[in-house]
Amino acid sequence: MKRTLIAFTLLALAGLFLVGTSGAADKSIALAVKIIRDVSRKTETIDWTAAKKGEMIYSGDHVRTGERSIAIVKFTDNSILRVREKSELQVLGEQQDGTLQKNVHLTKGEFSFDIQKQENEKFIFTSPTSVAAIRGTAGTMTRLDSGDIVIVLEGLVNLLNTFSNTSQDVGPGQTGFSYDDGRIVIRESTSNEANGARRAVNSANGSGKENLLDIEVQDEQNNKKRLRIRYRD
Repeated sequence: MKRTLIAFTLLALAGLFLVGTSGAADKSIALAVKIIRDVSRKTETIDWTAAKKGEMIYSGDHVRTGERSIAIVKFTDNSILRVREKSELQVLGEQQDGTLQKNVHLTKGEFSFDIQKQENEKFIFTSPTSVAAIRGTAGTMTRLDSGDIVIVLEGLVNLLNTFSNTSQDVGPGQTGFSYDDGRIVIRESTSNEANGARRAVNSANGSGKENLLDIEVQDEQNNKKRLRIRYRD
């Protein structure tokens, strides 16, 4: 199947503070709700170790999948990523002026996404080539040697190529290409692209028993609130 291309540049982000069950102030922003086969996680202080279902993912953590392996990550706003095989990404979060900005930086591979539209929150995807601003959007992103791809099923993605500093919107039913030579190309998605993206998004949402996880959030002003994450096995 022909792959389409978009790219995203890394923004240095850190700062969402959440208090876990240990009571220590951490920057947890997501949960590993499903692990299939060979999935590893690297933190700011610990090198690659086997990831486990139910582990919290903190700002700055890396996630890597091996052959025929999948990781499903759910954020505190109930947004979902399904990380496909042979992929690697970093999850980052920053609290600025009352707004939480989350960044998924993809260095190789592919993931599907179902991002919930939230007030006072921003979501971006980055790679070494581009920045994609996401809001209430579902689709897939793939990183290739010559650039990256985004396939949009719902919502809107503003795709910026950082080499040329040009951007275009990618809407529902469209595929965006952002190349390392600075070009951006937008076209209608093929049926194979759209159907594959839809299957990946639906698979990430799960069909098993619904589970609830309550965590306590603490921001930079020491304000606290409890968040409830819903996920299915």
